[in-house]
Amino acid sequence: MGSKKKSKMKASQPAAELRGTVRHWLRLHGYDDVADLIDEIITEWRSAGRATRRNWWDILSGDKKGQPRGVGGRTFPVLASAQRRQGKAVTKNAIQRSRNEPLPLVPEKTRWR
Repeated sequence: MGSKKKSKMKASQPAAELRGTVRHWLRLHGYDDVADLIDEIITEWRSAGRATRRNWWDILSGDKKGQPRGVGGRTFPVLASAQRRQGKAVTKNAIQRSRNEPLPLVPEKTRWR
């Protein structure tokens, strides 16, 4: 009988543990409100004992028409930087809070070289 391993990660992680994550990037670039939404949802999932995961960059880049997507009963704004990162065209409704906002890096995948 296999046992499920519970994640020890908390939604309110120290900044060092968030480094390289979407929430870290959001907080560094003035999107604290969006990072807080993600934190709320992750906390709810963990409280319910679920180990649900999401690619938040996909959520923040909108659907295939560039419209906002929802998760956990909340609607997320479409971010221009997220659309660029995901290789999508930037739509008119996409927000960008800083003109010189750096493009979020896509980590190199070393698993399937």
